[in-house]
Amino acid sequence: MPRSTARRSVVAAVAGALVTSAMVVPAAATASPAAAATSTPAAVSSTPVRTAASAGGVRWVKWNKAPLTTTQSSRSRTVARPDDGTRLRVLARGTYRLQVRTSGGATGWVSKNAVTPVKLKDVSGTRYTTKRVALTKDIGSGSKVVKKVHLGTKVTVLARTTGRDANRVKVRVPGGKTGWISTSRITKRNVWGKLARCESGGNPRTNTGNGFYGMYQFTGRTWRAVGGKGLPHRHSAAEQTKRAQILQDRAGWGQWPHCTRTLGLR
Repeated sequence: MPRSTARRSVVAAVAGALVTSAMVVPAAATASPAAAATSTPAAVSSTPVRTAASAGGVRWVKWNKAPLTTTQSSRSRTVARPDDGTRLRVLARGTYRLQVRTSGGATGWVSKNAVTPVKLKDVSGTRYTTKRVALTKDIGSGSKVVKKVHLGTKVTVLARTTGRDANRVKVRVPGGKTGWISTSRITKRNVWGKLARCESGGNPRTNTGNGFYGMYQFTGRTWRAVGGKGLPHRHSAAEQTKRAQILQDRAGWGQWPHCTRTLGLR
């Protein structure tokens, strides 16, 4: 074959290949606008909410009268205030709040800090501490201490744990503070009431005339040593019990030798 003819054949073949390749369109270029939009990442909500099956679960109220609000904003209208130990069904989850429903049908949003997965029971009644104890902010004994109270302090029981973890109770102490303590640290026995009845018949105005005064038969010197003013029998029963608790903390039950033996306190 002549050289010029061969050159023309090569040029024709190359041109044909170029035309064929130009007709092939990449798959990405054929994607429809709708498909392209689908592949674009969705905008992230500033207040994500998981609903339906992804929510679920049960919580119990650990705050007294925890507010349920109409929206995730804590400033929105309050629709209910369930008490300590109330069981709530979780409907949806936000970043800081849960949408819940009470057994009575009220629905609203509650702070995650106000509820717990630990099973609680709403209880009531009066108890007395069996020793000097520390009230904690949360259910766990290792949480922050909010107040320390003396042996024999009268407390109002608000809620307690149940099931396998039935060892903590929420109480309110004189002055209004609330916190959690061990169930082993409270009793129905009013130790100070029993001691006062043994010492003086429970009469805060007792003045025997032999230098002993009030419900717990303080001497004037001992009364002043624990912060008392004047003489014991001129003060309220609550003030006398407060000073007796301080004395017991400092010196034990030996300050009332006969009655504490009789009562089995030592």
